[in-house]
Amino acid sequence: MSQTISFNVFSRSSIAKARERLTKIQQKVEGSAAEAVQNLTQAGYEYMLTLVPIESGELAESITWEYDEQTNIGRIRVGADYALFVEYGTGIVGASNPHPEPAPGWTYDVNAHGEKGWTYFDEKQNRYRWTKGEPAHAFVYKTREYMKSIADEKLKVAMAGA
Repeated sequence: MSQTISFNVFSRSSIAKARERLTKIQQKVEGSAAEAVQNLTQAGYEYMLTLVPIESGELAESITWEYDEQTNIGRIRVGADYALFVEYGTGIVGASNPHPEPAPGWTYDVNAHGEKGWTYFDEKQNRYRWTKGEPAHAFVYKTREYMKSIADEKLKVAMAGA
């Protein structure tokens, strides 16, 4: 969006009109940025929901999004207490399929179970289960990358509609 504002430096009314025009453009840009942040946050939330494993639905249900008009900040929150294990993976399976950006100090096979895996009691299914771990699903990382890829487009759409 290219615009030219002309004014006569020797005319107070010309300068006042240019200032008024600049103020209107600034308000349009600020309003468009707010709309873009809100739309981008919602799009990220919807995308994240398509990435999370739906074993119990608890993880997907714990994901929320919000937009704060005062600060122009959008947030996507993940509330499930086991979300980090899904994001980064666990066990020898996670070590073989690691996160693209591993968290500092993240250890995959904490108890050195290796190929033998481990058994645990699943309270939701009321039975014992065996596992070698889980691969990193990186749903937060993938959502961040997706949001980066569509941010410019969201801003262009908001600017066009303003």
